[in-house]
Amino acid sequence: MMPTHRAISSCNAAACTRTSFVTQMRHKPVRHVACNMATAGTASSVLLDSIQAEPAYATQLQDLPTFGTLLGCHMELHDVVNEYAALERARTQVSDEKGVFIRHTTAEPFKSAAIRVQTLSGLSPIDWAHHTFAVAPSYCYSKSSVFTAPDCLTPHLELEMGTRGDGSSVLLYMNMDPRLSLVCHPHYLDHFYCTAPPGAASSWMELEHRVQQLPGFERFTSPSLHVRACSASAILFNVQADEEGIKAVKGVVSDAVRIWLAWLKAGGSNSATDADVVKAAAGQTAGLDQQQLLRELALRDEAWRGFPRREAAAAVLRSAFGDAAMEDYWDSMAGAARVRLP
Repeated sequence: MMPTHRAISSCNAAACTRTSFVTQMRHKPVRHVACNMATAGTASSVLLDSIQAEPAYATQLQDLPTFGTLLGCHMELHDVVNEYAALERARTQVSDEKGVFIRHTTAEPFKSAAIRVQTLSGLSPIDWAHHTFAVAPSYCYSKSSVFTAPDCLTPHLELEMGTRGDGSSVLLYMNMDPRLSLVCHPHYLDHFYCTAPPGAASSWMELEHRVQQLPGFERFTSPSLHVRACSASAILFNVQADEEGIKAVKGVVSDAVRIWLAWLKAGGSNSATDADVVKAAAGQTAGLDQQQLLRELALRDEAWRGFPRREAAAAVLRSAFGDAAMEDYWDSMAGAARVRLP
């Protein structure tokens, strides 16, 4: 949920409020934020070293310590998934050898800004993943996605976080992106969202209910109809960026990722080409035959991967970075065929 042009401008104009937590973060190496370092795939410590080596991001960590909080949450997601699915850096047609796509600009409305995508691949049924960070003075936005295979019924996983105005709060968006319509396939809704997966303490909706009871968490309703249409299953809140709020955010992120991972572990390939899998995950699928079901999966997969193109800030970013850079940026996030290596 990237802030609008107005929100970005207000971020550039505002000074960051230093709470006791973010002041402490300023003097603590960011790599210590992430925990449970993975023993397979690319560890988050490697990714963090790469991010901190880039001047725009090192400066952001000094000037806007809330950025360290965002990094820590995304690295927690990375490590939890990595323990099971061995996420490896994936080079693309538009990245460097380590799978990093990065661009800088000084164009309006930014004094200076950078966009960065780290692309990753994982073990089946994971098809593609990325960690994306956009920074400008007094502003940061972050997004991680783990996309399952095109024919997989297991939802995608997404985490977005950003800062509001003076940095005194963060926007938290977590979703298990449904691969089928929750309206047309109520069995799918009940299965993945209202039922606890094997080995998990709660369902996705039970977690969402607990989150809304947390102090300092205020439910966020986007002014964008497109965002609202896509976020029915999302955990979406503004959170006070004090020590208690940040601690709670980390707990929510960890719990949400583990619920999704439990579904991933339980489902295997979870392919819609298997009639028994379809019956378990989606019931009678509203009378769809296999080819119709696969087409619906493909359409929704394309929509989820292309979601950043319709973000509120997409036009602002395009004007600042240019058409070519933004096409590479969006295709890197999506894992589009155009940027993948053979």
